[in-house]
Amino acid sequence: MSRAQGMGLGNVGFAMLFLPVGLSLFASCSWFHLLPVKSRRAEEWSLYACRVLLRFVIRATLWLRIEDAPTAEEWDALIPADGGACVVMINHTSQWDGFFFAAMASPSIIRRCKSLMIGKAFKMPIAGAIFRKLGHQPVHFLKDDDGKFSVDKRLQAPVNAIIRSHLEGGGLLTFCPEGAINKKDPYVVQPHRRGSFQQAIDLRLKIYGFTSFGNHDFWPNTRPFAGNRAKITCGLYAMDKWNARIAAGEDVSSTTIADLALECQEAMQASVTAVAAKHDAK
Repeated sequence: MSRAQGMGLGNVGFAMLFLPVGLSLFASCSWFHLLPVKSRRAEEWSLYACRVLLRFVIRATLWLRIEDAPTAEEWDALIPADGGACVVMINHTSQWDGFFFAAMASPSIIRRCKSLMIGKAFKMPIAGAIFRKLGHQPVHFLKDDDGKFSVDKRLQAPVNAIIRSHLEGGGLLTFCPEGAINKKDPYVVQPHRRGSFQQAIDLRLKIYGFTSFGNHDFWPNTRPFAGNRAKITCGLYAMDKWNARIAAGEDVSSTTIADLALECQEAMQASVTAVAAKHDAK
């Protein structure tokens, strides 16, 4: 059965809800970028609009249940608005993950975000334009194959410069360090791409994580669109040992990206295990 043939009533209903909201977001973002303001301010307004509209979609999707959604106070206690640049990692089991993070993040978090996304996402009609207007940046993989994470260094260099400038200005970077959707087992985190952590070492960035479990039920990889009846459970965590080293002013330049990637993978796995247990217990 093809992915299109796998559409159920929930998927059709969600698509009918989501598509006009997506067009509204595109119009809003386009308008913000026409105003005589700096591009980053237009991106911030676009990110706010994205959060508001996605939260509306989630609330209108009556067959989607969210558990342990972090409050704005919990987000801001974990990642203070005046805490400087940092990284937020997201586990990746579904195409819904990025949308869900944008809806769940607090206003003070979302306005500081830039995300790294697979390059082909920016080629999608309307959605690609929205991603650009939100300020997100592409990852230019050399091959579109599962597990192949080598990037085109020539194309990626200017992207890295944009991200570095954003972080040096106190911004926040969100990305999925697994590099691709986990299509095997949502309970087991995939190995983290090592190159993702170089700037965290170079710029001495604190690292945090947002975990969600159940996105793979809401938007399975076998369906062309989200909308299955599902429950999604959330969790927040911090890389406490790493962050303590940064806060103490410790020299971390000798830390290898392999070591930091493994440390972050282990922390994400612990969070996924805990959140999945809550999800399955309720």
